[in-house]
Amino acid sequence: MSKVRYILLFCLLSCSMQLGARTFGDLARRSFWQGSRNVAGIRQDSLSRSYAEIFGRYEDGGFMNTWDAPRGWSAGAVTGSVLHFERISFTGSFSFDQDEGYDMCGSMFARPGYFPIDVMEFTPGRKTMQTYAFDGGVAYDLNGSWSLGVRMDFESSNIAKRKDLRYAGWRLDMSVAPGLMYRSGDFAFGLSPFMRKVSETINAQQIGTSESSYYAFFDKGLMYGVHQVWTGSGVHLQEPGVNGLPVREYSYGGAVQAQYRDLYADIEIFASSGVSGEKEYIWFEFPGLGMAAQLRYRLSDGGREHHLSLGFDWKRQDMEENILEKVSDNGVVDVLNHGSNRIFSRRMWSLVPEYEFVAPLVEVLASMGVKGYDGMSYQMFPYVNTLSLAELSAQVRTLVRLGNFDLRVGLMGSKGFMEEDSRTVGNGSAVTEPYRLQDWYERQMEYMTAFRTVTEISLRYNFSDGLYLEASGDWIHGYGVSLPGESNRFGAEFRIGYNF
Repeated sequence: MSKVRYILLFCLLSCSMQLGARTFGDLARRSFWQGSRNVAGIRQDSLSRSYAEIFGRYEDGGFMNTWDAPRGWSAGAVTGSVLHFERISFTGSFSFDQDEGYDMCGSMFARPGYFPIDVMEFTPGRKTMQTYAFDGGVAYDLNGSWSLGVRMDFESSNIAKRKDLRYAGWRLDMSVAPGLMYRSGDFAFGLSPFMRKVSETINAQQIGTSESSYYAFFDKGLMYGVHQVWTGSGVHLQEPGVNGLPVREYSYGGAVQAQYRDLYADIEIFASSGVSGEKEYIWFEFPGLGMAAQLRYRLSDGGREHHLSLGFDWKRQDMEENILEKVSDNGVVDVLNHGSNRIFSRRMWSLVPEYEFVAPLVEVLASMGVKGYDGMSYQMFPYVNTLSLAELSAQVRTLVRLGNFDLRVGLMGSKGFMEEDSRTVGNGSAVTEPYRLQDWYERQMEYMTAFRTVTEISLRYNFSDGLYLEASGDWIHGYGVSLPGESNRFGAEFRIGYNF
């Protein structure tokens, strides 16, 4: 709690700057470069704005993914700022978030699904997660045409499960991106290489004794894997010579940006290299490739603006499992790597077109989305298992300004589609098929493919000095789910903030 007090104090002390006519959130619309990899692009704008905010949220309901909390709350604080001077600009933000979930089990990772592997436990209990994040960047004009900058993003999470099988986890997500921009008249061009590291370590333990052992499941893709006592070598939670279950991934890439008047394009390409294990105990390797692209256009009509955007993301990963053998020679244990087998591949992509209308008293956002996931598991020859998922979604959000009040209403709908296949290849044979955690797999697929609607409503009161109070609620309803009473989820949120 002492850390929370320091963060809140920091947010309040930073509120001593002069107020402006626009909010911090308007900067993303005003400057195409504000959310890009290339921090040098913020020199395209000259508006300085900041904000500070504290919030609290409560959620309850059974319509959730297998790793979510049936009920839980979160609270935190966030502050951000963009400052422009004659030849130099600064941007940065800081946030703290604490989440408390009850009766949680399932994935032990802080961000389930990011890595191609997963590990699960099955005892409902309380989980606590704290997340600290900050980013900072500086951009400098070398002359009238060239600008140079560098940006760093950092996020750290720690999670603790307080009931056996109890565990603690630490996650780090850090990236560094220098940037260069050239501008001439209405044209601007930018280039920004970047590096990113994402790592996570899970340390599990059992306190006291129990009549029965606790089990864990190691997911090697499509929920095929190993289900055994948590101390077993197949789940990699407690192996001699290894500190817990470590996973890490490094990504290297570059992004290119171009702008001509009110038309902006951004594309980035990267390669990644991931491993699970440490030192000579490298159990899995998962290299990958990815790209992201965005096209944006702004049309101004008097006091009204029309914003059009199209975003696309794609990533592929192939995972190989190393064949390791421990050999003892005169009391010294060596680990021999006899090679590797490719056991899993996945492809993920999304396409999101969006339209936004902005007027002094009304704002309307409408978007559609298509997401795809293709996975192939071949852990045990000659069995091959495939899964294809697609999700279609659409949403409409409206903001109406009524004096000092901002009323926001949103409605979203989505539906998932699934195809899977199991077959054998070649003339090989195996004694048993690979093990799948079937009941958990079916629950997860039902959640991901169910047709759902999300209704959101919020009301904000804006004081004349930049202070605001906001209360909001949301309701998620799933249609046609098999478990009675598990078709709804509710959330409520309260925010106090200051734009300056």
